[in-house]
Amino acid sequence: MREEMSQWQHGVVLICTNEREPGHAKPSCGRARGKHLKGWLKSRARAESGPVSECRVLETSCLDTCPADGLAVALMPGNRTLVVDPEGERDALLQAVKAHMEDLAAGDKDGDKGGARRMLSKLRRR
Repeated sequence: MREEMSQWQHGVVLICTNEREPGHAKPSCGRARGKHLKGWLKSRARAESGPVSECRVLETSCLDTCPADGLAVALMPGNRTLVVDPEGERDALLQAVKAHMEDLAAGDKDGDKGGARRMLSKLRRR
């Protein structure tokens, strides 16, 4: 094993694309919906200026949130998993990611200086 320096200095966004079998007891975020949101968020983040333009937007398997009403999205580093309507709340998600990445760039390892927290609380109120 060897260690390499990560190029992901501006944080990572993980979007669940887990797809369970039909009739499974737990809901799925869904492969197609997750891939679509990932593509949209990645292109919009790259069009912005600042740290959000350099964050990584990645697909992942189950984040263990398993919402019936949206997609699970984790902002890293930090311990936040958001449940997002992939169509109706994607602009709010972009703003939350932008605030989180700006907080990280300002030196807050958890992305919790306040901007990200305010945007996340807006998403939670839905």
